[in-house]
Amino acid sequence: MGDKKTEFLKMNLTDMSKDGNELFNFDRDLNENFEILDNTFGNLPQGVPPSNCANLRIEKNGTSVQLKWKDPSDTVIENQTVCTWAKTLIVRKAGDYPANPSEGEIIATNKIRNQYNLTALTDTLPDETNEYFYRAFPVSANNVVNLNGFNKFGQSEVYEFVIDQKNSNPAGCISYPEGSINEKFIPAKMDYASNVFNYGSWADAFFMQLFKPCMLKYDGTVDYYLDPNDYSKKLDGTASDVSNTAYGGNAMVEIGQIWIEEFLQNDKIHVRIGNKKFSNNADCYTHQKKDGSYCKNIYRGLFDGANVSNKIRTIAGQNMCKSVAGDTQMAYAKANGAGWNVDEYSLRRLINYLLLLIGKSTDTQSVFGTGRYTGYVNESNTNQINTTGTLKDKGMFYGDNNNGLVKVFHIENWWGNIWKITNGIIQKNGKLLYKMCEGTHDGSTVENYNTTGDGYIDSGVTLPGTISQLYIKRMELVPGLGLVPTADAGGTSTTFYCDGCWSNASLIGFARFGSDPYDGFLVGAFAVTVNVVVSHSSWHSGVSLSYKSPL
Repeated sequence: MGDKKTEFLKMNLTDMSKDGNELFNFDRDLNENFEILDNTFGNLPQGVPPSNCANLRIEKNGTSVQLKWKDPSDTVIENQTVCTWAKTLIVRKAGDYPANPSEGEIIATNKIRNQYNLTALTDTLPDETNEYFYRAFPVSANNVVNLNGFNKFGQSEVYEFVIDQKNSNPAGCISYPEGSINEKFIPAKMDYASNVFNYGSWADAFFMQLFKPCMLKYDGTVDYYLDPNDYSKKLDGTASDVSNTAYGGNAMVEIGQIWIEEFLQNDKIHVRIGNKKFSNNADCYTHQKKDGSYCKNIYRGLFDGANVSNKIRTIAGQNMCKSVAGDTQMAYAKANGAGWNVDEYSLRRLINYLLLLIGKSTDTQSVFGTGRYTGYVNESNTNQINTTGTLKDKGMFYGDNNNGLVKVFHIENWWGNIWKITNGIIQKNGKLLYKMCEGTHDGSTVENYNTTGDGYIDSGVTLPGTISQLYIKRMELVPGLGLVPTADAGGTSTTFYCDGCWSNASLIGFARFGSDPYDGFLVGAFAVTVNVVVSHSSWHSGVSLSYKSPL
């Protein structure tokens, strides 16, 4: 008999030119071939692999490496489970990422779903000479391995959106560009019918894990983290100090590093959001210290600020600080200690970009909640501004579409209820001047924020004369500064940016954001006023807290 075989399975073939007259060989041509088929198909994976891991995070400190990630959920299609997650293998390799579990050293086999989402898996490197790479391999109950390259620790994760400012439709002017990892993502939104926030495709985006509610001591130490769905509790379920004015600190949201790149292309605004410095033009001004180094985390008040013994506090159940001069409010904020201050514009820029990214609309009120936009009658109307912590048990996002309070990324009243005084923007002679960080690495020529705009960056945008209740139609993109409102007329509460702008070129205007329960639908994430001086005092002018570790 001949020895011809098939190309791939190497099954026995009969060479008719040589063996055509031979009797059929049952053992060779039938039994052996059946065994080859059985062995081949018996070793094929049975079923589909699990989904990808999410929120892969890595921190290196010398030879110590901390890894965190979210394991995949079971795959369910039309109420049928088509894949059950069994475990996740963590593999380390020197020089490059491992292509499969056998190409490196398996340092962990995790069989408890999300065991290492909040608590890190710690690995010690074998040496300090080689560069080591880590990759997760989710495995199904049928032993099918996920080989998707998305499961690599330490690689860039960059999302992108594009704004077409010629399109007046808030829900139509933003697109996810072809080729971006979020190209086919479903936008997030508040489901007002069910009173639940719908994350769309964004629940596992890296930045969702970088916002953590906590109690921060005056010295900048995280005392403990809060239950993200009920701040009255610690993570372990015991009672927290979120409403305790005697506590030596404040209720804050911890924010990890998020990098921004923005540019114009074909008259459209492109914004990219990444988990690390992914290009030379990407910045992270929110976390940059005066010397140019970066904080691992910064902190922002969960609530608007209350005046407790001439110190601005973010504690639940308090009346908001109002009818106090803005510069006094700033002094009260700093009274918490070194590193404490009021809001910084760089954080406003970041949060607003994230809202545009996940909501895919410039109408933040419609997507996330109206915020409190009406109700003020006079000073005796005690219900016009709600107390702090009203939404402390409403999770990371919450809002309604009927004049209720709004919460985004754990921050209560990012817009509405009361204006928030904000460092980083000054209006002088109509010119909008910006400063993005405490040092001069943003291109400014002065250290620390001031109230005059001296040394600030000229955005190139001028708001002439007096502007009141102008719906923002157009923003000027200034890379490194963000979206700067122009005086273009023609916007409305349902077109373009849907938010209001106020200015007065006859004075040095100090920025305040968000609006109040008096000016109606001009309220919103981009609502800004630079029409009053820093010392302005009014029922609608408030403050919140920020903390950045000082040098």
